[in-house]
Amino acid sequence: MMASGARPWIMGILNATPDSFSGDGLDRDTDAIVARGRQQVAEGAAILDLGGESTRPGSTPVAEDVELARVLPALGRLVREVDVPVSIDTSKPAVADAALRAGARVVNDASGLRDARLAEVTARHGAWLVVMDNGWTRPRPERGGDIVEVVCGELRRLVEAAAGAGVARERIVVDPGLGFGKTAEESLSLLAATAELRERLAPHLLLCGPSRKRFTGAALGLEPHERLEPTLGAVAIAAYLGADIIRVHDVREASRAAWIGAATAARGRDRHLVYVGLGANVGDARSTMRRAVGALARVGRVSAVSSLWETAPREVLDQPPFLNAVVAVEMSERGAAAIVSRLKRIEAQLGRAPGPRYGPRAIDLDLLMFADGHEERDGDVVVPHTRLAERRFALAPLAELAPHLVEPRSGRTVRELLTAVADQDAVRVEGPEWWTASS
Repeated sequence: MMASGARPWIMGILNATPDSFSGDGLDRDTDAIVARGRQQVAEGAAILDLGGESTRPGSTPVAEDVELARVLPALGRLVREVDVPVSIDTSKPAVADAALRAGARVVNDASGLRDARLAEVTARHGAWLVVMDNGWTRPRPERGGDIVEVVCGELRRLVEAAAGAGVARERIVVDPGLGFGKTAEESLSLLAATAELRERLAPHLLLCGPSRKRFTGAALGLEPHERLEPTLGAVAIAAYLGADIIRVHDVREASRAAWIGAATAARGRDRHLVYVGLGANVGDARSTMRRAVGALARVGRVSAVSSLWETAPREVLDQPPFLNAVVAVEMSERGAAAIVSRLKRIEAQLGRAPGPRYGPRAIDLDLLMFADGHEERDGDVVVPHTRLAERRFALAPLAELAPHLVEPRSGRTVRELLTAVADQDAVRVEGPEWWTASS
């Protein structure tokens, strides 16, 4: 699980509660929850976060059986009907266990590991865990104290507790808890310190959750339903400063705000964000592709890796099926030809030998598109890839990272192009954590 392409991963909020602070609770209406989840994925959500207990101040705690009754029916359907990871927003070990058994892949805990068994359950399932500084499980900072220092200290404590319970360190996500047990000024300070938090808490992914929080509208006296515009400002800032995951109610709008923030940041680093297709079907293809991600990380900044797909060969049929994925990477090379030359050098380093076109290969790296969608002809190199629109094995993983990116020649989005090749054989075999050492 990594940040997604020209923007962070957007986590869509699904509230299976009757008392959400933001007024979007759907209680036990399974059809409505699933419909909203499907809509959020279509709008760009890369993760869905389903919760059955409100965490708003003054909310009434609910029993395990009530929380399970709210979330499990919808969770089961979401796992079957959407092709993105589903997170369970809970602080109860029994609820987390049932949700992970039902197919959830992330536990999002807003309690500060109030019950240590939650981390043990997460570890037993090999799942991801989000730990949050909620402001309640640590002493209040002294007046004038450094809230960033305090939150870093608490998140490090939570990371160590989770790792001590067996959760793989690379699957622990940290959340500074904007709006949780903090003044508006403290939350704004933490938002402004997103880049610092990400650096100080590396290598853990950083989740930012500003959506409709009180601090976004405090100075303007706005109610939750009036906080869209300031929320989008916070989303753009978080994306610009490098947040890996941004949790929101309004997915379509936040996806666009995050794109402009992250794309501006990439330009400021004088790098080009590109999508590179990976394919292999010789030897230990999965291992070679993992090495390819590592090689790309050494020459640029990898900001996203798609799921792993298995696809049947097309032009040359008498060969094993391919494994395919797409990586979003910032590269300093100027011009498409220079980028392709770099990719060919990586291929050679990983053992690709000359062979028939479309035949078996140890590794194949293709420059598919630029993240800003522009078309470029540089000698013999054409971007977007001239056959991109024909290839489900490239479009399916690309759609995970950039579903709304427009292919300039056709004027159609990646998701629209994918729909046109739905009859081609491509099966998602593993989630985006396939490339990590512990997957």
